[in-house]
Amino acid sequence: MHSTLRQRLSTGAVVLAFGVGGFMTLGGVTSAHEGVAHPSHIHTGACPAPGEVLFPLTDVAESTGTAVGTAPATDVDTSVTTVQSTLADLTSSDHSIVVHESAENIGVYILCGNLSGPMMSDTDLAVGLAELNDSGASGVALLHDNGDGTTNVSVFVTQEEASEYATPDAGSMDGMDIATPEGDMDMSSSEVTVNIKDFSFGDPITVAVGTTVTFTNMDATAHTVTAKDGSFQSGSIAPGASWTHTFDTAGTFDFFCEFHANMSDTITVQ
Repeated sequence: MHSTLRQRLSTGAVVLAFGVGGFMTLGGVTSAHEGVAHPSHIHTGACPAPGEVLFPLTDVAESTGTAVGTAPATDVDTSVTTVQSTLADLTSSDHSIVVHESAENIGVYILCGNLSGPMMSDTDLAVGLAELNDSGASGVALLHDNGDGTTNVSVFVTQEEASEYATPDAGSMDGMDIATPEGDMDMSSSEVTVNIKDFSFGDPITVAVGTTVTFTNMDATAHTVTAKDGSFQSGSIAPGASWTHTFDTAGTFDFFCEFHANMSDTITVQ
């Protein structure tokens, strides 16, 4: 997954597809998932383990609009549904959008996003859909309150794939400012940052004795960093907050999130 470029819809691009006060179907693209339709719903509860289905949504599937543009398009699957609820009611308690792998594998979630976050306008909310179960999918949902007791829900999904754009050869990279990849752990560094993102701590890391590791929560819900052997405990880390711990003892430390049992990782100190 880390060796390929994940192609994500930017919020700005999706806003153009969304339009002002309504929806417009994206056209000229093929299915992002080889023609497989993905059931989707609004559930009670929060990701990554929401509760029962509250509103069924139209299956996320290949767009059927007229092709436009001349350059290659990033494949996008879409779903547009009007639900019988105001946006205020949907955000007044925990609700989430879930996209499933297929009708046959309805129990496998590929994307999940909580109906929360800053409003784009008085009537519009953008919701990021986080990848689940190593699906390679990326997505965003846009909710528009129609002012009549209903809300339009539009879901856009892309699939991880190799970049369509050429990578510069070694000779053309002279003089370029090459950024250090996120999560690259330098054993000689005394400070390391781990980003908690998409309900994951990332890859296992190895650090030197005496390294200070800062865990930053980039998700929209709280997490913990809890050692299985009880050697460290962050307590609740709120969205956007960080917790720091210095590893003074060599060893292998398994840790997990107390709020989300599927989140675990390992730090090796040597």
